[in-house]
Amino acid sequence: MGFDSYKDFKQAIEAIGFEVILGVKDTMSANTAYLTLNSAKKIGSDNFKFVIGYSYTLVASVEDADSKLIQQLSEVIDSIEFVNYSDASHLYSFSGSIYLPCGNGGQAWE
Repeated sequence: MGFDSYKDFKQAIEAIGFEVILGVKDTMSANTAYLTLNSAKKIGSDNFKFVIGYSYTLVASVEDADSKLIQQLSEVIDSIEFVNYSDASHLYSFSGSIYLPCGNGGQAWE
């Protein structure tokens, strides 16, 4: 599924039922999607370049491995895979990546 900006992506993930957090926290929470910025895609040459989008890694935590939230998330993200089960938080973690173009303001968080 394609998105026009980070804001559109965040709204789609929240509509599924995830809380979206840009960055990481010390403890994982259920039904939360943690996004970390991987890299910026730039075009141009020499010292004249524009950032046109960003690549993110998403880690989603749910209480049940067969959660409908993960099924819906897999429709939004091209590839999502199981990472691990945490005995401390009793949550299943899934990971995927997504590329999002810059929004109107051109920042990763807009």
